Amino acid sequence: MDNFMDNRWILRGIALLVTLLLFMSVNLVPQSSSSGLGDIPFVNNKELIRDVHVTPVYDQQNLIVDGIPKKVSVQLDGPNSIVKTAEMKRDFEVYIDLTSYALGTYEVPLKIRNLSDKIKATIKPRTVTVTIKEKIEKEIPVKAVYKNEKEIKYGYKAEEAIIKPNLIKIVGSEDEVRQVSYASVDIDVADANQTFSQVLPVKLYDKRGNRILLNTNPSKVEVTVPIVSESATFPIELIETGSLQDGLKLKSLVSKVDHVTVYASQDWLNNFSGPIEVPVDLSTFDKSGTYEINVPTPDGAFKVDPSTVEVVVDFSQEKEMKFSNIPITFSGENDNYSYKITKPATGKVTVTARGFAEDLDLINPSEISVTAKVSGLEPGTQHVTLSISAPKGVIYKLDYDTVTVEITDKKTSQTDQGSEIVGQSSN
Repeated sequence: MDNFMDNRWILRGIALLVTLLLFMSVNLVPQSSSSGLGDIPFVNNKELIRDVHVTPVYDQQNLIVDGIPKKVSVQLDGPNSIVKTAEMKRDFEVYIDLTSYALGTYEVPLKIRNLSDKIKATIKPRTVTVTIKEKIEKEIPVKAVYKNEKEIKYGYKAEEAIIKPNLIKIVGSEDEVRQVSYASVDIDVADANQTFSQVLPVKLYDKRGNRILLNTNPSKVEVTVPIVSESATFPIELIETGSLQDGLKLKSLVSKVDHVTVYASQDWLNNFSGPIEVPVDLSTFDKSGTYEINVPTPDGAFKVDPSTVEVVVDFSQEKEMKFSNIPITFSGENDNYSYKITKPATGKVTVTARGFAEDLDLINPSEISVTAKVSGLEPGTQHVTLSISAPKGVIYKLDYDTVTVEITDKKTSQTDQGSEIVGQSSN
């Protein structure tokens, strides 16, 4: 032992170590705080961190897992400075990886990542028991349940609630979803004397009326409650709007229902005489048929019943009819000239009429006249534009827009013929 203490290199090493420890305790630890060995950076320290979120890793789109804790505690054990940094930043993550597990119940360890390898982490609890199930989605309607219905203002009543959306999705395991019998919202109508709207949570129940706690999408719905006191019946009037599509002609527009019931306050009903105007946009139809048309709720009223009516729309559609062998006549003729149509050789044309059946059926071929105006034209071959006169209401088209007319001077023709006769006599 004496030899050990006499060794000056050992003594120098001990002195240097003590000096380093004193230096670090003075310069690395705030002077205002009391210090201990636990505050020295190279001394191990333990810290318990609570409320650390657990990240689940699995196919959340198709699976449901029960038993995963939302938060756990983590004890960190390691060099003081590194533990303090991890505690302050909390950039590590506790997770549970279920990607390799099938459906069933398992005891699975919790894991940690993004933590310095110089720190030992102990997760509390170390393992959890989880049950992996297949996720099922089912769409069901939502019904309204009125509370305190007898306490509505005197003379008023609640009509059927309007729920938007009226269908919701429930999400759970097959067993959980199978237990759900219906979905509902509770609506308090005490002291109500006018229509009101609320956003209310959806509740799920089994067939015995026991509450079932499952997620729904959406979790809340908008509910409108019509509170009415009186109703009256009024006639409806169809109002034509929009422009007809090309080639259509409206023959008739008839509603299968001619009266609707309007719910409103008594004052409103006393001041309204009707009718209820129902706009019908003709531009949306391309053929005859029966269509469902919305009945608008008049300003100040609560609702109309029915809210839609069936309207029978009858159209005429354009078609074509041909009239053949219509003779061409001349107008503006010169008595000194003779006229002959060389094209078409028959001197007749075909007239095509396009219109609606009721108009086409009224046309008599004798009422159609086609004229070639030859006034002011000189002898020779002329191309003459044709004109047509016929009953109105339809569109006419000719198979010839122009005709070829040979115009001859009668005097010249007679002189030529006389010369030919004289010449024949001389011979």
